[in-house]
Amino acid sequence: MKAVKYLTIAITFLISLSLYAQADQDGVEAVVTNYVKSIDTNNGDALSKAVLPGGSIIIVNDLKKDVEHYSTDQYVNMVKNGQSGGWTRNLSISSVDVEGNTAVAKVNITDPRLKQTGFITLLKDNGAWKVAGQVTTLQLNK
Repeated sequence: MKAVKYLTIAITFLISLSLYAQADQDGVEAVVTNYVKSIDTNNGDALSKAVLPGGSIIIVNDLKKDVEHYSTDQYVNMVKNGQSGGWTRNLSISSVDVEGNTAVAKVNITDPRLKQTGFITLLKDNGAWKVAGQVTTLQLNK
């Protein structure tokens, strides 16, 4: 009888961990989706709430053959001013890895002309996931 009790407790614990992990993964996916949509709609206010100040955005631009580097603060201002974003793209999140209070999402963002493949890193800040950085390769969508 004692063994059944301990087995029940162990199974309940494992199910709770699994549900907690799924909630984190869902939370990360929601923040990534909101982050991309905020850029697409030039919603700088929503974007500033999705990112950590002082984070880093790196774009390996294969079209220009250079690397662009922005702080998240600079990038939010670029989006607010219409210097970046403002077009409709398709987002697919191919993987999310969560480890404690950090996460990485591999994303593919496309429109008819361009394709971005990259990694968005997130940090849980006061219980909420925030984008800490992004490294993306920008190419022609063939």
